Amino acid sequence: MIRAPSRSLRRIRLLVFLCIIVSITILASFMFASYIDEAEASAMYLSLGFDHVFVISARPNIERRKLMSKLLRYQGIPHGFFPATMAYDIDHPEAYSYWLGETHWHSPTNYTLPAPVLAEFRTYMNVINDIIRLEYSSTLVLSDLVDITADIKQQMQAIIARMPATWEILYLGHCSISESSRPTTYHPRLFVATNPQCTFAYALSQAGARRLKRVLDNMWPYPPKSFEQVLSDMVKPLFLEAYSVDPPLAAPIKPVSETMFRPESSALSNSTLDRLGMLVR
Repeated sequence: MIRAPSRSLRRIRLLVFLCIIVSITILASFMFASYIDEAEASAMYLSLGFDHVFVISARPNIERRKLMSKLLRYQGIPHGFFPATMAYDIDHPEAYSYWLGETHWHSPTNYTLPAPVLAEFRTYMNVINDIIRLEYSSTLVLSDLVDITADIKQQMQAIIARMPATWEILYLGHCSISESSRPTTYHPRLFVATNPQCTFAYALSQAGARRLKRVLDNMWPYPPKSFEQVLSDMVKPLFLEAYSVDPPLAAPIKPVSETMFRPESSALSNSTLDRLGMLVR
């Protein structure tokens, strides 16, 4: 006659079973957490260390969007196009259609700045509003006519890892002769921005976006200067904690034809467009 297991033996078996289940659960959670960390690190590497990459482009600029798509896909950089406000939108506010999520704004009347300058100013305000609304901790903003270095992901991985947590704006490219007059101890290519000029490739932190929004909202709809000039005026007295990468990792370009482009000033030494056979020097 076979005896049934004693109550104490059943308890021991149950305890062993529960221990095995708990051990498997803990091991699986560590493995899954490791996978998530690696996935996030990989995503940040591809997006140059930023939460998001915006490419500003006006509706008619189809060929420019094709260029930027080819350029950034070649680099494996995820990005989204941001609709630029146009001069027509400033002159004809009654015909303007707000896109999803856009903050409604008052159109200037009897303005002194040219409509294209006001349109650009409004575009950057809209970008900043989206950065804040979508709660991106950091965002890279590119124009739709820009070249980048072939090693930009590797360079930015090293720079972002050593950036101070308090940074507000970072220029990946600039129009100044040099931005290397005030070196930092963070990275040999990272300098305190002094007179960077141009906004074809810059990044904002969430704190920087919020500080800029307060200033720009008080200026609209009658800003005294262009967005680039206002931003430069805020950088020079160190109102913003701003840094520049020098030598630059991005440079403005101009079209020669639908598929070929030329540097606006000096070409990048390690150009992505050059690798794609789309750069005329």
